[in-house]
This record gives sequence, C-alpha cells and structure tokens, in this order.
Amino acid sequence: MSLWFDAGPAGRAVLCWGAQAVIRPGPGWLDAARAALSGEPPPAGLPFAGGLAGFIGYEAGRFTEVQPSPRPDPDGDWPDGDGALGCYEGAVTIEADGRVLAAGSDAFLAEAARVLRLAQSAGAPPHPPPGRAALLGEGDAETYRAGVREILDQIAAGSLYQVNLARRLRFGGVGAGLDAYRRARALNPAPFGGWGRLGELTLCSLSPELYLRVRGGEVESRPIKGTRPLGATAAETAALMAELDADPKERAELTMIVDLVRNDLGRVCAPGSVRAGPRQLSALPTLSHAAQSVYGQLRPDADTLDLLAASFPPGSVTGAPKVAAMATIHALEEQPRGAYCGAWGFITGDGDAELAVAIRVAQLCGDEARVHVGCGVVADSDPHRELDETTLKARAWRQALTGVS
Repeated sequence: MSLWFDAGPAGRAVLCWGAQAVIRPGPGWLDAARAALSGEPPPAGLPFAGGLAGFIGYEAGRFTEVQPSPRPDPDGDWPDGDGALGCYEGAVTIEADGRVLAAGSDAFLAEAARVLRLAQSAGAPPHPPPGRAALLGEGDAETYRAGVREILDQIAAGSLYQVNLARRLRFGGVGAGLDAYRRARALNPAPFGGWGRLGELTLCSLSPELYLRVRGGEVESRPIKGTRPLGATAAETAALMAELDADPKERAELTMIVDLVRNDLGRVCAPGSVRAGPRQLSALPTLSHAAQSVYGQLRPDADTLDLLAASFPPGSVTGAPKVAAMATIHALEEQPRGAYCGAWGFITGDGDAELAVAIRVAQLCGDEARVHVGCGVVADSDPHRELDETTLKARAWRQALTGVS
C-alpha cells in the first residue's frame, strides 16, 4: 500500500508506503487496529510518523452499527470494498514551502532517504496526459428522481427526516490512477485530497469534508450540507453564497445532521463536552458549501477507535434517524458504495487522528473508474434540483477523466 494525503498546493502532504501489515474491516477489526498502534506520538509538528493509514468503506459500518450487508454489484464486485488500513512505521511530510521531513523507524528512514534521492534525481514529473476516458453509464435520471420522491413519502409519513441518496458514474479507459488524480487535483484541489494504491484498488480523493480530527482526546467533526456552484464573477459567487446562507432547506439539512453528529460524539465524549460551533460558508475551487463543526472531549475510558465505532458511517452521508436512513439507502441505491461515504486518512501511533469523509472520490480498478455523487434529501427537496446537484458534484471528476467539462 502506498498513500499520498494531500491538503492541496497551500497545505502539507503526507506520504507513506511499505505497510508492515494490512488490517481489513470485519468482526473484531477495531481490536486488531488498537493492538497495532504503538502508543508513540509523531515528532512535534509532524502530522503522522507511523500508525494506521488508508480507508474504511461505507458498508464496513455493518460491523459497528445496525446496517444491511452490501448487495452484489450489478457491474461486478471490486476488491477491498470494506477498506484497508496499512500499519506503517514512518512517513514523509512535505510542507507547503517545500521542506521535506521524514520520521519513523530506522529502517523507514533509510528507505525514505533512498526514495527521496531517486525522486530528486528524477526531477519534476511530466504533466499527465489529458483524460480520454469514456463515460460508460451514470444511472437513469428518472430512477434517481423516483428515489428522491420515495424518500419524500417516507419523510411525510414520519419515518425519516433526511437521507443522503447517491448515484454512480462509471468510466472506462481511465489509464493510470495517479495521472487521473493529478488532473483532478489541478481542477479541484481539496483539503482532504489524496491518492492511494491499495492492492488492486486505487482510491483518489477530492474530499472537502472533515469526519474526525482527534488531538489529545479533543474531537472535532465538521459536517457539510448545502452546495452552490461558483459564479462567473466574484459578485455572482457572493450572490450564490448569500442564497445558500439564506435557504431554509439548506439550513434545516445542516441543523439535522449537526444534531446527529452531536449524538454520535456524545456516545463516547464526556458529558457536557459536546458542543456545536457557528455555521460557516466556504468557497472551494469549484463549489461553495455550508459547514458546522461539532466538538467534544473523549471520556478517559474511550479512544479514537471507540469514537470510530460510535460514529461510523459519518452522519452527513447517511441521514436521520441514522439506522432508518441506512436501510433506505440500501433499498434505493442500485450499487454498493464501497469507499464512497466511508473514511479516508490516518490514525497516529498514540491514537490521534485525521479522517475525512470519503466524498468526491474516484475508485479505480483495472482501466475502469467509479464515481458516486449524492445529496441530502429533506422535506422540501425537489427531485430535479437534487439530481442537478449530483451533476454539479461530479463535474471535476468527469472533466479529469474524460477531458470534457
């Protein structure tokens, strides 16, 4: 397993390779993950210098939550759908100013020195070739709209408040996964971007959403709800963001998910420590979003893996009530999600963590890529607008893979 965690041109990158072992989600896997952590923190100022890194697939939630098992994929099952966490004994951090810092075991440091010498002698990599993939399918538009209407009926009946409903695009002839990621990164750098070669599966992330950050027992989760495109001018973008800020549907959607996240964190955080920050808007390279942080302090008898068990899958990509929403997702979505809507990131040796929600991700195997896109459905959702929102979210990956915007 080789991994590149990428915070974009203005952020730092973390590289790790040569996993000593791989932990895959299954019964009892959290205990195995806990046993793999050394207890040693990374050197001061470095995000990661050994521990667990990789991804946890959405359907792996069935090992910690009441969630249906994944259905067979009509287009063929792919490997590692439930996830893979490598056990690493070191990592290389590349700061935004170009400084390169390696940390870890003696064996890793020797290997890192060799790899860095090779990289320096090779020089800057050439620009990746333009994307020439073909779109093989993107699901039936009316089927998606019908799914939104079914959720609206369940909301009207009082069995649900919100559900995140997704559809999937398939591409053929995608070429090298690292080239695909570099093209996508140029179009849409993301705070939780990255690339991972995980056996037969390659995962590429353009995620903007923080799932869990743990620092010395202090927890932050930052769900995103509400999306608008950017305008052709700064004034148009400002107007669209003002519309997003004022939209009662978007506000209600985020409020419901913040309440769900507060409940999830409250399972393992100290009583009275869970609180929500202010709602904030942010403009990314291609979209604007509304987000709100939820904070807490882990109880003395709980750790990051207990927190993961209490909160996975992430609330922003399931719905409320959570278990009922996941059952509806299983009934309406035609394919399993795999890595999509799971978690992507790392857990340090001493149990601190930086995990993103795996949205805006491409899953590649062989010469094919699969990209899921979804949106949150609430009582006043419009099926046509929700479908349009998924198309907007797919734009960066569609352009990176096919060369057509």
